Amino acid sequence: MAVDPELQAYIDTLTEVVFDDALDVPAERAREREEALEAPRLARLHSVEDRTVPGPEGAPGIPVRVYRPTPGEGLPAVLYLHGGGFVVGGLDTHDNAVRLLAEQAGALVVAVDYRMAPEHPFPAALEDCFAAYTWLRDEAGPLGADPARIAVAGDSAGGFLSLSTAFMAAERGVPGPVHLGLVYPGTGAASGEGFAGPGGDGADASGGMSADELGWYMRTFLGGFPLSELPHYVPPARARDLTVLPPAFILTAEHDPLKEDGTAFAKRLEQAGVPVEAWDAPGMVHSFLRWMHAVPAARRSAQPFYDAMRRALHG
Repeated sequence: MAVDPELQAYIDTLTEVVFDDALDVPAERAREREEALEAPRLARLHSVEDRTVPGPEGAPGIPVRVYRPTPGEGLPAVLYLHGGGFVVGGLDTHDNAVRLLAEQAGALVVAVDYRMAPEHPFPAALEDCFAAYTWLRDEAGPLGADPARIAVAGDSAGGFLSLSTAFMAAERGVPGPVHLGLVYPGTGAASGEGFAGPGGDGADASGGMSADELGWYMRTFLGGFPLSELPHYVPPARARDLTVLPPAFILTAEHDPLKEDGTAFAKRLEQAGVPVEAWDAPGMVHSFLRWMHAVPAARRSAQPFYDAMRRALHG
């Protein structure tokens, strides 16, 4: 089907931005944050708290935002890693998506403001995400969360980082998450790069995002890091053993250069015997999770992701 009409109407109101070497990255981050702060909040929670948690050795502390849906103890927990191509995005741009996750999944959610490229190229973002994951495991009890029910979730680049965090846990002997929630993730399963969409170099129907821009994100993220020295799970489809991953839910969007990355990775999980549920959102484009405040169809399309997380954490 075509792009959902109400979604397309909203996209038409957005500022067109080209993500390439000419982009003023700090200015774009500020613009996106200001735009997000003007959006109405979609869920009222018991508490939302900003705090800083220990970073990797030798690195600064990591800003996080803790969302608590109820005052009760023993809640399951989710570590949420935002999208934005490892370059933009943050706690504010994804605040509504995370609020709804806490509300709909009935879970304490910790959103991570990891370091981003180009100022902090690979492996800074991944090391921050893993440090936040281990902190959540260690502090689950004091936070009022259940350490036996911790999931990891993320959209786009955050999906890439979610998978990589789970692989790192297995590699470093840390108990892994019980579930992965991945929304239009970059995996490399179809593109071979993890963030360069398969084929084409022009803008597609997804509001101007192109395969060229997706490739730029990945190159900026790596920042010249030697490809021969990348961990075997970067991009995630390079991982040698998928059986170390927990059950997963993968939500793709019909009109998205990364759709085949998510679909192909779901097939690989199934072939490896890892329980996986895949769902494609008809009429949706990449980044629709960020526009739920203005597009009811986008919120309806995200519901399977939230429902899957509730099932995974509450049985």
